Amino acid sequence: MPNQSIGYNNSSTLNGFALASKGVSLQDTTSGEQNTRENPKIETLRYPYNLKIDRDTDYLDIKISKYEPPGLTIGKPGTSTDEFKEFPVPKDIESGLEKILKGGVALSTGSSKNTFERPHTYICLPIPQSISDSISVSWGPDALDPLAAFGTGLTAAALDTKTSATKIIEGLVKAAPEALRGQSPAIIAAVSGKAYGALGGNVSATSLISRATGQILNPNLELLFNGVELRSFPFTFEFISRNKIEAQTIKKIIRSLKKSMTAKSTGTTNSLGIFIGAPDVFQLSYRRGKSPHPFLNKFKPMALTNMQLNYTASNTYATYADGTPIHIQMSLTFTELNPVYSEDYNDDGIGVGF
Repeated sequence: MPNQSIGYNNSSTLNGFALASKGVSLQDTTSGEQNTRENPKIETLRYPYNLKIDRDTDYLDIKISKYEPPGLTIGKPGTSTDEFKEFPVPKDIESGLEKILKGGVALSTGSSKNTFERPHTYICLPIPQSISDSISVSWGPDALDPLAAFGTGLTAAALDTKTSATKIIEGLVKAAPEALRGQSPAIIAAVSGKAYGALGGNVSATSLISRATGQILNPNLELLFNGVELRSFPFTFEFISRNKIEAQTIKKIIRSLKKSMTAKSTGTTNSLGIFIGAPDVFQLSYRRGKSPHPFLNKFKPMALTNMQLNYTASNTYATYADGTPIHIQMSLTFTELNPVYSEDYNDDGIGVGF
């Protein structure tokens, strides 16, 4: 289909975007590029470009900042990021393992609030038409049969009594004939299977017991906690520029997001191009006026992992006179840098939390 080039106007095409235009004066031609009342080094971008943030205006605020690596320093659980420097990594492995096993060590994380005290870009966008949040943890089945439990108990006994493994094995060899005398075929088959498997065979204790007696060892199956999950958030935004200034603002928003999500080349003379730097990180927040939204969820610092742009969102290639597509659809996927923990809800109770 040939290119349809038209001039900017406030046509009926924009009727579906009335919510995005709330509080916007179409005659206002003030620039949305840089807010001269703020730090001139910080770029502030808004869509609609002259969005007026009133007391009851809901919007999505995006702060972009340079990524600060968490490092390898350790500290006491519950300490702030600033306190981690007081607990350097132990010089010897033995003392380090001792601290970890006693539960007195926590690695620093990448979710330092200080990271976003110096953002280089602010982006304000209307809240998308479809928003949601989900949280999940990992649980999985785990089995521990009596023989495995017995072996675990022997290991624990060896650690407690400081008895050598050789002496424990010698004692088992001497006691085995007497211990197995008079036992059921199931027990004998189980021990035989374990022994044969240790020698490299493919016969399991469970299969031998099943063949001999039609029984299996009680697996003591239970659902156990496996770990935490990182959350991802997809967003879809619709852009329709109504004048040249807004077209430039949309272009700046897209370029800023693209630039911030990509890796940084550090191929200088000193580094010889061996390393590349991490992309920037993003702090998102739903807001009402100048305050956090009273109901919607919060976000932890995130990485922009995927960005898709559809320049023909109306299924027709049509542009304005300067080449700006009339209807652009932008899809973003963010993933949080750190998991959500129960302690994250110990706040002032605003909204539903994370």
